[in-house]
Amino acid sequence: MSHRIGIRIAAMALLMSACASALAQGGKPTASSQTAAAPPAASSPAPTDHQLAAAVRHALHATRKRGLKSTFIRVHARDGAITLTGVVADQDQIALAISVAQGVQGVRTIASKLEVRSDGEMKGSQ
Repeated sequence: MSHRIGIRIAAMALLMSACASALAQGGKPTASSQTAAAPPAASSPAPTDHQLAAAVRHALHATRKRGLKSTFIRVHARDGAITLTGVVADQDQIALAISVAQGVQGVRTIASKLEVRSDGEMKGSQ
């Protein structure tokens, strides 16, 4: 008799384990687990304009090893729209700056007002 009870307990444990596994893999959750679930990551608040501009500036600065000289690039953000102004040494740097800015999370659009100037013209603060 105790052997049957042991089998039943093992079967119930196996069934509970299978249910928990199915739930973890995308099965329908119960009402109680819905209220305890964390909100999805996609609903995180959008960065402020200041935070977004700082993130773009940081990304531009981090690209210096790829040839981008971001010293004279100014970044303005407004509701996910980024405006890049200033001067760079060549057309390739404009394309690289735009590409890097587009890769920053939260950026919706890019407006480039960057101008090409030779290195000799880029001395001091432009």
